[in-house]
Amino acid sequence: MAEKHSSQAPVLIVYVVTMIICLFLFGSVALVLLEVFVNQPREARLAASAPVSVSDAENSDEQDFSKARETILFVGAEGSSINGMALIRVLPDLLTVKVVPISPYTWSIAGGTEGTIASLFESGGMSYLKTAVENAYGVSCDKYIKISNEGFKSLVDYLGGTSSYNFPQELYYRNEATGEITSFAQGAATRTLYGDDIRKIVTYPLYEKGNEARVQVLGELAVSLINSACTYNSGSIVGNIQTIFNVIYNNSDTDLTSKSFTDVRDAYESLISSNPSPATYRMASGIWDARGYFMVDENFRTEIKEYFEIGE
Repeated sequence: MAEKHSSQAPVLIVYVVTMIICLFLFGSVALVLLEVFVNQPREARLAASAPVSVSDAENSDEQDFSKARETILFVGAEGSSINGMALIRVLPDLLTVKVVPISPYTWSIAGGTEGTIASLFESGGMSYLKTAVENAYGVSCDKYIKISNEGFKSLVDYLGGTSSYNFPQELYYRNEATGEITSFAQGAATRTLYGDDIRKIVTYPLYEKGNEARVQVLGELAVSLINSACTYNSGSIVGNIQTIFNVIYNNSDTDLTSKSFTDVRDAYESLISSNPSPATYRMASGIWDARGYFMVDENFRTEIKEYFEIGE
């Protein structure tokens, strides 16, 4: 009699079912690993790099940076020679920066002595300078920075300079003491202006409208530099913000500290990342007298508080 062969069908069915179960289990594990190690980190990176809109910054409770508001007296100077000076009001909660350029020939008082801000600085250093500015403009300076030429040059390099500037006249001057030459054509800038360029422009001694023109030039350049930095280099600035602080700290006479920087760092990063054109400037109103000294109008002492949004 012929032997009876047992059917292989049950074995095949068990094999197929086992394979399906294994594929399902391994596939599920693979999907979980893909989600945990690939998709979620990628979404987190995208969320971290996405720009924060102005409305998001204003409406989010986590973006309330009103306590980081501050008024900074920023002075570019080498030794006792002032190159440029401005009051800078930073309002991170409003994503704005407001600038009032200051002439060194502003008349004021410090330490019981009257004189120009420049002369008071020469006699009493930054203590007198800060007091003189506060007395002349009627505002308190939360921080002050007197940065050297080399420090300012490095700072502007990190900000990326600016090419958005119109020269009010042709500039040409040769400094007989140093041999340094200032030379720019009238009209729109034809290249990016960096630290040494800006210093030469704001210290140019032959403006047709004298010291008054020089103050306005300073305001225009300060705003152009800040807005260009936020428009074109915000990511680089945020990424290097600790280094930028170190440049300022190591090249300045300043009351900035690591703690004071840490306290406002998040607010500054938000401002830089969120608004490509945060800066505006306002010229102080007053009178230039026959000596070439500037007397701040009493009404401007009220106006600057409104402009800086102090006391709200």
